[in-house]
Amino acid sequence: MNPSIKQVSNTITDFSSVPYQSTHINGGTVMGDDPNTSVVNKFCQVWGTPNLFVVGASNFPQRGSYNPTGTVGALAYHTVDAIVSHYLPNPGMRA
Repeated sequence: MNPSIKQVSNTITDFSSVPYQSTHINGGTVMGDDPNTSVVNKFCQVWGTPNLFVVGASNFPQRGSYNPTGTVGALAYHTVDAIVSHYLPNPGMRA
């Protein structure tokens, strides 16, 4: 973009997340057992698209009471285990 003038206005100060309900994005690809009410199954496999897996905090319908990073890590491990153990030997939708 090559701007001719680069300027920072305002001083960078401390940031507080206290006024916000959440600083983590959740929802969008909600996990569930019914393709009519969710986007992915319990293995984070997109309903109707067996070779597409979506893992992240977007799988949660709402924010929990704490940072979701640990839970997302566990979900990623669970998903990879399902891909290696079940999907690769026998591709298709998992129940």
